[in-house]
Amino acid sequence: MTDTRYEILISNDDGFRAQGVQDLMQVLKPLGNITVVAPDGPRSGFSSAITSVNPITLKLRKQEEGLTVYSSSGTPADCVKLALNTIFADRKPDLVVGGINHGRNDGICVLYSGTLGVAIEGTIAEIPSLAVSVNDHSEIIETRYAAQTAYKVAKMILEKGLPANTLLSLNVPPSQPKGLKVCPLTNGRFVDEFMESINPRGAKVYWMQGHQINKTPGQIGDMEALEEGYMTLAPVQIDLTDYSYLDKLSDHVAQTFG
Repeated sequence: MTDTRYEILISNDDGFRAQGVQDLMQVLKPLGNITVVAPDGPRSGFSSAITSVNPITLKLRKQEEGLTVYSSSGTPADCVKLALNTIFADRKPDLVVGGINHGRNDGICVLYSGTLGVAIEGTIAEIPSLAVSVNDHSEIIETRYAAQTAYKVAKMILEKGLPANTLLSLNVPPSQPKGLKVCPLTNGRFVDEFMESINPRGAKVYWMQGHQINKTPGQIGDMEALEEGYMTLAPVQIDLTDYSYLDKLSDHVAQTFG
């Protein structure tokens, strides 16, 4: 156990009752005081969506020494925003963690994932942040390896910090991993994304499905390493500016607009 008691904020996109977040809060307790603010039900695929029209709720669900759990009617990003503006209004947490997600979040999934939305929101608030995901979408998942590694990575972040605008995304296979690889995100996209069907009223409907492929197969990343049985740790930036294109864009604008 570390001598320093940190303040750690946890959220997820599977809901506060999900096994993944329950296991994560327990494994991180030795690091400090844990506050969970998570959705009151599943919010997968909500990315960084926020609730701007309707009011959202914050309900205390559990309180014991070193652990406080709240649920919210909002999105994962809402949960972090709400926690930072209420519970942590006078003091930022030392770390924000999203997960443990029931499902992988490699490659292009970082743009869709509510689990990443948690870590992104923490990073926006200048708090070191981590997202943790397991390559298993089942209701009951094997979290042993993800939890153990999340503890080590969280401790590393708390002790060594992270660069500004950068978060870490940890993906873990469902069985014993071959090891941990630090790697870039795979440059992916989804294909075969919808299955056509007919509803009971005879209307055509579409069910989301599909799988991710690498758009640049010569450049392998976290998707390939995860499929080979490794845990992956990828640094993700929230500054989406393409700095390499700024000068060329300026030239194009100058030529176009005079």
